[in-house]
Amino acid sequence: DEILKGENDSLDGKVVAISGSGNVAIYCAKKFEELGAKVVTMSDSNGYIYDADGIKVDIVKNIKEVKRGRIKEYVDEVKTAKYVEGKRPWGEKVDIAAPCATLNEMND
Repeated sequence: DEILKGENDSLDGKVVAISGSGNVAIYCAKKFEELGAKVVTMSDSNGYIYDADGIKVDIVKNIKEVKRGRIKEYVDEVKTAKYVEGKRPWGEKVDIAAPCATLNEMND
């Protein structure tokens, strides 16, 4: 947000792709939401979810931290979301990419 402020911009209304669905990704998503951005992807090692309406972080948190499940279970609870198996989220049209899972994954 501070970098964008230097450009007379903000996170408000920005669309964000996040990789991962562990602690780093979950709390990164929460912070983006708090600052007015909309997170549309999260992932795990098997694939990623895309929710054009914005990822419901509490559902992801329940799946990953309580149920210890896989990210694809999100589409069972949010019917408007899609799951893409075997891919990373970097092909989706977004304003900001936030890699929160694997070292050097932006080069894949």
